[in-house]
Amino acid sequence: MRTLDAYRNNLPLQPTPLVGREKETSEVCDLLQGEETRLLTLTGPGGIGKTRLALQTAADLLDEFPDGTFFVQFATLTEAELLLPAVAETLGVRETGEQPLDESLMDYLHERCMLLVLDNFEQVLEAAPTVTELLAAAHGLKVLATSRAPLGLYGEHVYPVPPLSMPDLERPPPLERLT
Repeated sequence: MRTLDAYRNNLPLQPTPLVGREKETSEVCDLLQGEETRLLTLTGPGGIGKTRLALQTAADLLDEFPDGTFFVQFATLTEAELLLPAVAETLGVRETGEQPLDESLMDYLHERCMLLVLDNFEQVLEAAPTVTELLAAAHGLKVLATSRAPLGLYGEHVYPVPPLSMPDLERPPPLERLT
């Protein structure tokens, strides 16, 4: 049995299995495994399951990223300039006396083969160009973002998350009225 502990990651454990999203999980995994996809954004309205789908995909792809799979949540951020510090903090990268934080982060990522899951990106949408900078600095980096809207970046692949379909359940016969 495979556990998250065997891999470099900070993915939160999910209390229940993901049900009803097998097709979407497979499609998103296939996209991220392709060489042409370095930035994939899962889009859709709030509550549709973008985060859960991203987390399941990231867990399924742990073997693909030997330098780790990391989840960065932006739900509480409101300022675009906090994107890099949030990513750096998640990865344990610190500013040094000689080098600013953004340069330290780019140096850290440079030779790594890693997946970053950037959740709730709509909170910091103005920081989208920073993702392009991260991808340019690290050719082994892939980004899986969740957002209510696409990031609007060159090379971005957008995957609209459909509503979860309910299986057709047999309806029980109507209750008879006793008089």
